[in-house]
Amino acid sequence: MTFRFLVAALFLAGCAAPHGSDSGSAPVTATEVIRGNLVSFDLLETKARTELQAIAAEFPEAIDVAMGARLYRLRYWTELRGQPVIASGLVSMPSEGQLRGVVLYAHGTMMTRALSPSMPDRADGNEETAIFAGNGYLVLLPDYIGLGDSPLRQAYSIVRPQVDASIDMLRAVRALAMRESWEWNSSLLLMGFSQGGQTVAGLHRSLEQAPLDGFFLRGTVAVAGPHDLRRLSVAKTNLPDAEELINVGYLAFAVCAYADYYGVPLESAMTPVYARQSAEAFDGDKSLEEIISLLPSDARLLFQPDFLRSLQANGDNWLTRALDENETFAWVPRAPIRIVYGEADTNVSPMSSRALYDYAHPRGGAVTLHDMGATDHMATAAVSYAPTLAWFDNLTDR
Repeated sequence: MTFRFLVAALFLAGCAAPHGSDSGSAPVTATEVIRGNLVSFDLLETKARTELQAIAAEFPEAIDVAMGARLYRLRYWTELRGQPVIASGLVSMPSEGQLRGVVLYAHGTMMTRALSPSMPDRADGNEETAIFAGNGYLVLLPDYIGLGDSPLRQAYSIVRPQVDASIDMLRAVRALAMRESWEWNSSLLLMGFSQGGQTVAGLHRSLEQAPLDGFFLRGTVAVAGPHDLRRLSVAKTNLPDAEELINVGYLAFAVCAYADYYGVPLESAMTPVYARQSAEAFDGDKSLEEIISLLPSDARLLFQPDFLRSLQANGDNWLTRALDENETFAWVPRAPIRIVYGEADTNVSPMSSRALYDYAHPRGGAVTLHDMGATDHMATAAVSYAPTLAWFDNLTDR
């Protein structure tokens, strides 16, 4: 596996003028620490239609871009384990025309804050700006807690913090739109890739349980989402998967995040050496090359022998219980959700992506399955954008 491939795999893992002024900043008018309250809203850059069209032209299917966009960093209050924290994210506004709706895009696995959507060197955000904002949608990309401006550790692949940060970003944008008297369109569309596929499934489920004022959920596209985390993770501790570097990184990152979030000693699962080195690796500041240097070449070496045997046997332990708690497949959606997967995806197995369909479809859920053929993880994402835009346009034309 080349270093370049591993970088990609692990990180990717209204009406006219509806978008407010170009002043670049929305100063705080209230100091109350409440979920969804705005902290700041700053202009990052403006991209012309020609620039966005060049980005869209890199995708496998032709995608026309109708307009330019303005990109902003939004900072707002959310919570983690019941405590208030500040989160950040990218907001991309169409530069003209009628607003078709709001698209929230949940990005894939990212280990370095500097590559967060709201940062200049973003790994995600430009493509979604081109395809969706460039065609009339207000686009939101939460950084997730632990990325962007957040100094905390990531709650990686843990559903509730990701869903909370997404809901609170929606609240903050809606409140800003009302304060600034923007024209509004309540149609909400969700798209997520890899870890983000898990996020939007959890978000869709949450919004159906407790609808959010100012938004009407139209539909969701979950691309290569790890909906059955337990089966996916257990498989990565056995050969041949355990010897893939990407699986070493996935498991080390997940176990560190779960131990931190659930208050479990990391040494209860990992060997003392790799507990120390993994905690150091995933501080949000290290490059992928630095992270790899701190991890073994075989995922099995991460774990204490007894804990590894329990995992490999799919036994009952604190980690498998936590993974079960963060599943996003055992529910029945009412608004339509598309499950997209690639047959050649070895990062998130088709089994894990299909789990939501396999559970919900027999129970009458509004879920459809979309096999993208013999595509790997990243290629599955690339070929999903054009059909997603077409579907979103169809939903908002009704």
